[in-house]
Amino acid sequence: MANEKEYTGRQRSLRILFAVVEKPYFYTIKRLAEKYEVAESSIKRDFDAFKSAGFDIDHDERFRYGLGAEKKYENLKSILIFSRKEEELLNEALRQLGRDNRDVEKLLLKMGRIYDVSKMHNTFDRNFLTKMDKLEKAQKEKKVVILRDYHSTNSSTVSNRTVEAFHISAEEDIVHAYDLDKKGIRHFRISRIPKLEITHHLWSCKAHHNIVATDPFRIQDNLQVKIHLQLKVGAYNELIERFPLTRTFLKEASAGEDVLYDFECKVNHRFYGLSNFILGSYSDIVAILQPDSLVDFIKAEAQKLLDKNF
Repeated sequence: MANEKEYTGRQRSLRILFAVVEKPYFYTIKRLAEKYEVAESSIKRDFDAFKSAGFDIDHDERFRYGLGAEKKYENLKSILIFSRKEEELLNEALRQLGRDNRDVEKLLLKMGRIYDVSKMHNTFDRNFLTKMDKLEKAQKEKKVVILRDYHSTNSSTVSNRTVEAFHISAEEDIVHAYDLDKKGIRHFRISRIPKLEITHHLWSCKAHHNIVATDPFRIQDNLQVKIHLQLKVGAYNELIERFPLTRTFLKEASAGEDVLYDFECKVNHRFYGLSNFILGSYSDIVAILQPDSLVDFIKAEAQKLLDKNF
């Protein structure tokens, strides 16, 4: 995204809503029109749409706009949240289009993100939005950013990361960035960034900026592999609670009196995230049906655990 006007109409509307939530009674229609490089009439239409959706759009004596405090989050939840039945119907309809279709895989992942976002208070949290604003400012100005005390799950470390943030996604809670110290593309969870600092240094590695595929465990990897597991209810619950994006790839399977679930999707080839789930919920995992490389990987990890502790 080079500038604000490259957003689609829907993206712009959501960002206007975020801006009004983050800075209540700060923006006039004129200032919003200038910020997003559209006509004032477009902003007015967005406000009309918000009101039609049930938002309490208000302004002060200087015509700076905000949301009524008592309805700020209530209406967002009602619009974004799918019922479990609605979610299952939409997912099943997508699956009928073909399990190995890449476009279907993308749509299923997007469905998971929508449901995930609908449950995340982060998206509309003031601190989260402040970080989003800084990241987008740094992106627009092509400035290097320092992510202070970033909590990394993969490396189990807390450290400062100096990056060029070139793609920010509130829906995924992810910023795609080039890590200047590690010399490569990395994904960072926005909610795990306690504090960030925009430096005066301009980007120097733009040629290396590219968006890498992300799996339902939020791990970046363009070498994804297809997996198929069968789970009991306990593992199903654990999976969707720890990794909400996986819920769109789960389907109930009939197995006599027992309720089982098939879990099929593409994941990173190193099985990050998935392997932790399997080892932690092994008693409720009926079978690893695909691929053989995953079975071998889990056996090796289990043996390492035994060698280390016994």
